[in-house]
Amino acid sequence: MSRTTLLPLDPAYPSDLRALARAPASLRVEGTLPSFERAVAVVGTRYADEDALAFAHTLGRDLARAGVVVVSGGARGIDGAAHRGALDGGGVTVVVAAGGLDQPYPREHLPLFASIVEGGGALLTEANDTDEPLARRFLQRNRLVAALARAVVVVQAPARSGALSTAACAKRLERALFAVPGAPWDPRAAGCIALLRAGATVCTSARDLLSLAALGGRSFAPAPPESHEKPLTFNDMDAESLAVLAQLGHRARHVDEVARGAGLPISRAQAVLLRLQLKGAVADRGSGCFALAPQL
Repeated sequence: MSRTTLLPLDPAYPSDLRALARAPASLRVEGTLPSFERAVAVVGTRYADEDALAFAHTLGRDLARAGVVVVSGGARGIDGAAHRGALDGGGVTVVVAAGGLDQPYPREHLPLFASIVEGGGALLTEANDTDEPLARRFLQRNRLVAALARAVVVVQAPARSGALSTAACAKRLERALFAVPGAPWDPRAAGCIALLRAGATVCTSARDLLSLAALGGRSFAPAPPESHEKPLTFNDMDAESLAVLAQLGHRARHVDEVARGAGLPISRAQAVLLRLQLKGAVADRGSGCFALAPQL
């Protein structure tokens, strides 16, 4: 995969970074930098719950389908979900890394990073290739995430979260700042609630962002994925399928728990879940956990 070094006077060096008070002296890029004229940063906690991950994925997907570049930090949790959503939407996404290109973080996202580059996006960093992703570098890179975007969305963040430093950078740079409301009893929502109290705009879908003049002010209805299958209905579901669906919500549940609730052997519950996945009714959340598909 090709790597390039960009200096502030290079035409390909993003102009929004050149305008920063502490503009990076150089950038290392793997892949292809897109235009950031229509870019949105999606950030949040590494320890997000399943609902927040599903929201970030859907947001990234719908933004990408509307031709928006999705920018994030490549971390576990919200960042990774937004990047994957953008790829699933057939769009371009950019990772702003804290460490060098030879020190990808986290390591388990190497396949994701490769897919981003292969999909026409890029990994970008102001670090040298061998620099480790130290804690201070994460805070430094957050200003780049905010600067590259026309708007920043915080999906889920506790009261002490790196995502809030990105939000603070967005305010200083006069970027549009959005936050996703969360349950007041969930400590992972405390940061978003504080942002909303301080004047951030509520984000409930990509539609809220795409009405921004900075993104072209286009009305937007998420396009359903192309499908030649009949619309999903419950009329032709057998008793086992209905029993399994009754155990599921949009918050993921482990197959063992689903099997107990549905009164089925685990092996049978797994077979039913697979059948429901193929019908588009159930989503695999990993680690043996399943949830209703987002459209249900």
